[in-house]
Amino acid sequence: MKQFRRVRDISALTLYAVDGQVGSVQQLYFDDQNWKVRYLIVNTGGWLSGRNVLIAPIAVAGIDDAGASMRINLRKDQIEQAPSIEKAKPISRRYEEAYHEYFQWAPYWQPESTVLGTPIPYSERPTMRLNEPIFSESPEKSHLRSSAEVTGYGIHAQDGEIGHIEDLVIDHEDWIVRYAEVDTRNWLPGKKVLVPTGRIEQIDWQSRSVTMSLTRQAIQSAPAYDPSVLITPDYEIQVFEHYGKTAT
Repeated sequence: MKQFRRVRDISALTLYAVDGQVGSVQQLYFDDQNWKVRYLIVNTGGWLSGRNVLIAPIAVAGIDDAGASMRINLRKDQIEQAPSIEKAKPISRRYEEAYHEYFQWAPYWQPESTVLGTPIPYSERPTMRLNEPIFSESPEKSHLRSSAEVTGYGIHAQDGEIGHIEDLVIDHEDWIVRYAEVDTRNWLPGKKVLVPTGRIEQIDWQSRSVTMSLTRQAIQSAPAYDPSVLITPDYEIQVFEHYGKTAT
């Protein structure tokens, strides 16, 4: 059975490197073209003075629900020497290139297999020139989206507005965003439903909105979603049958 987790559930896990506690996941960066999770943004807490670092899902070794923890196959010194990042800012490709080169991972934007290698020593890793921005100055040109940024965005259905994005649901075995958790009311707690990410047509940074290829009725009448209950195959079938019947 697939393993689904909301971003806020992943953020509740304590992160451990092979040699000790690291911190916690603050948010995720995903590609809005294929909904693949590209990075976990980790806050290192008091260990590195709260510095934020990127961790690629390829480094995740497993999740222990009983211990509310996530293990990664990196050492603390590898993480300490990795390029730092300020959260909630779009990432430039130049920064990604330096990051992947440091960890010796094949860049995901190239048709090569991604493998875990030996990080380049701090003194030998690529340096950032002062005139090369770490972050993209044009968010609309980047396909990386922050889960923290998208959460709360209003929803534009084909026939008007309805609710907002409450959270994202991740299949953490292949690290793909499968569903958007939608609260169908804007201000007061209302019915929550799941909408497959394939139904999302556009994410607009400027208007803080998500456009879906569905009517308000199609979203409102979807099977109710209870975040405290595991998503079962039977529930998934209900969801897909519902949106299959309500094609628009």
